[in-house]
Amino acid sequence: MNEKELKKIIKEAGLSFTKPRAAILKLLTREHGPYSADEIFEKLEEGLCDRATLFRTLKQFKEKNILNSIRFDEDFARYEFNHPGHHHHHIICKECSKVIVLDHCFVEEIDQKIELMGYKDVEHKLEFFAICPNCQNK
Repeated sequence: MNEKELKKIIKEAGLSFTKPRAAILKLLTREHGPYSADEIFEKLEEGLCDRATLFRTLKQFKEKNILNSIRFDEDFARYEFNHPGHHHHHIICKECSKVIVLDHCFVEEIDQKIELMGYKDVEHKLEFFAICPNCQNK
């Protein structure tokens, strides 16, 4: 995503365009997450922002629906870019905690049936926990 597109997303959310915000958003649009705040901090250019700025920006982006926040039975959140129109699920390794994105949604038909029952704004989250091939071979 180029700087013009990043600026548009940030401005449309009602936020000021800053170098830290642009760098955080660029990272999360370029690399497939989800990533913890610590992982994001490690991937950012050194000296670009401090941890307080990172946490504040993640909170703002989540509130503005720019990012999704996910918890996988962990005591911390992971963040990923909220691609409009792109819904997916995750496989989480029970041993190493590696997260793999599943691009296919397995339950969209159920969402539609729930809407037929009169419910609005139906959402779901589906997570799979398993032992990855690498951990099985250890």
